[in-house]
Amino acid sequence: MPQIITIKLFLANVFLVRGERWIIVDSGAPGDGPAILRAAARSGIAPGDIGLILLTHGHFDHIGGAAALREATGAPVAVHRADLPLLRQGLDPRMVQSVGIEGRMLMWFMPSRTPPLEPDITFEGSFDLAPYGLDARTVHTPGHSPGHIVLPLPDGNLIAGDLLRGGFLGGLLNATLPNPPYVLNDPVQQRASLELALSLPAHTWHVGHGGPLAVEHIRARAKSLM
Repeated sequence: MPQIITIKLFLANVFLVRGERWIIVDSGAPGDGPAILRAAARSGIAPGDIGLILLTHGHFDHIGGAAALREATGAPVAVHRADLPLLRQGLDPRMVQSVGIEGRMLMWFMPSRTPPLEPDITFEGSFDLAPYGLDARTVHTPGHSPGHIVLPLPDGNLIAGDLLRGGFLGGLLNATLPNPPYVLNDPVQQRASLELALSLPAHTWHVGHGGPLAVEHIRARAKSLM
């Protein structure tokens, strides 16, 4: 069964998932690469043990450490093709709309541009992780960004990126309370993606901010989340 290790960084969570080699899901903000490697080392995971860097979407707090991780590990960076412009051009805050007070606050601090990143692998639809020793496929869940994806795992865990977030203030308060993401690219797509993700056989969502979230709590709050 897959094993998940959560690395809680200042702005976002990063996840290590066990396959034949380890898969890093998301990479934090710019400058977070070394912190991720140090956290991996504390779990006995060396740079050479990492076989893939998978990005759930192209926002700065999820892609910022990818270049440093790729250089240190030699692992390829993979992202959904719909978010390729975000990686190549950097995030422009005008491309998204904020949700609630915290979303508006985030927009004040969000950088106007992020360093460009050229991924090694792009995909449409789902991405099969079997070549990396993991019996899992990504699911395209646009809304937060055009190429946002989630990763359901065979043991009922789901790495959900920013499909939802946990609690308030980055999860400092009520971390396990399901809330909408801070920003959205397309609210209509977001609702459809949330419904799709809830149809998957998962019991726990591991999100990029706060969490983890129990699926029964997400279902109980579904109306307010959509």
